[in-house]
Amino acid sequence: MFYRRNGFLVFPECFSSEEVDILLNEVPRIFAEDTPRRILEKSGAVRTVFAPHRDNEAFRCLSRLPRLVDPARQLLESEVYIHQFKINAKVALEGEPWEWHQDFLYWHKEDAMSAPRVLTAALFLQDVNEFNGPMLVIPGSHTGGMVNVETHGRFTSPQGNGNAGWNGDDHEESPVWMHTLTADLKYKINRDILASLTKTNEIHASKGRAGFVLFFDGNLFHASATNFSPRDRISVFISYNSVENKLRDIAAPRPDFIASRDFSPVVPVDDNALLTLGVAV
Repeated sequence: MFYRRNGFLVFPECFSSEEVDILLNEVPRIFAEDTPRRILEKSGAVRTVFAPHRDNEAFRCLSRLPRLVDPARQLLESEVYIHQFKINAKVALEGEPWEWHQDFLYWHKEDAMSAPRVLTAALFLQDVNEFNGPMLVIPGSHTGGMVNVETHGRFTSPQGNGNAGWNGDDHEESPVWMHTLTADLKYKINRDILASLTKTNEIHASKGRAGFVLFFDGNLFHASATNFSPRDRISVFISYNSVENKLRDIAAPRPDFIASRDFSPVVPVDDNALLTLGVAV
């Protein structure tokens, strides 16, 4: 099976232009909201907004569409809940890189997720090409399991408070969990690890027309470069975790909008619900 072997699946034209427009129309209002869920780049541009599905009907509907939920159930072989939901901005000329990482490493170390029975469905709301920071993946890199990368430098001791937001500038005053989200990631791989991961498989750039979806394993190594194009590249990442893989209780969890502790199984809606919602609006 391609997914088991490579750790990802691409579904071209998974969403119509009408559905993409419905979602894009909601983005400016979401990005404009001053909330701790909004993470900024050093430049002040929006990097990520977490959990918009909690108070935005279009994105709530998106998270429950069968074309996303059913593959997640099939690949994880269980009912699923939404562990994390975010919109990544990748703003033109200001969208900073995402360094090479495995999502499960963060979810295991920071959120007490036991096993990598988790995947992400990434929906790209604008065309992705070689100039606007396409998501890079290393096929098969999930098969070796979690690479236990240690923290480095200043991330070895806590800093700041646990729940404050971040304005993009106050690095020393930012909450300790912030460096699991910014361009300067908490867990870094070195050149030797990257060389080892690419011995048998070349790096793959996920490019395509707006509306394509990439499903990828929680242990798949992925990254993206700066957006050097004159246009933004908006994408939505919905991480589905098995209901049999609930987070353990820990003393100082990251905010619930980053790592949900509502383990209620996703109840799908009709697959045309987003279009119906758009007509109603």
